[in-house]
Amino acid sequence: MRKLAAMVLCATLVPAVGFAGDHLVSPETARDHVLAAAAAREARAATVQHALATPRATAAAASLGVDIGQVRAAVASLSDEELRDLTDRAALLDADPVAGLSRDVEQLLIIFLLVAIVILVLRAVD
Repeated sequence: MRKLAAMVLCATLVPAVGFAGDHLVSPETARDHVLAAAAAREARAATVQHALATPRATAAAASLGVDIGQVRAAVASLSDEELRDLTDRAALLDADPVAGLSRDVEQLLIIFLLVAIVILVLRAVD
């Protein structure tokens, strides 16, 4: 009886060992996805940093009493979703002025961007 139980146990374990090396995604594909996500995050962070480096952003931060250096340093701590959202908003700042963005609207967008980053960082700290 023990031999039969041992044979059944071995028979059930052998297929598991044989399939242990099979994966749905190859290591190369997984690596490529991770590298692509890292590159996309880096590009988004650069877009937000570019928007925060403008003289208008510095002036908007000063008018709010916010240190632009701290805001720029906080960009690295944003989540991917927050960074994606802010990148979309920052991209509006680079829109063609002929398309309808006036200086007042740009100033408001920069202020909104700064406030959004400050709120997100404060929420992350809590």
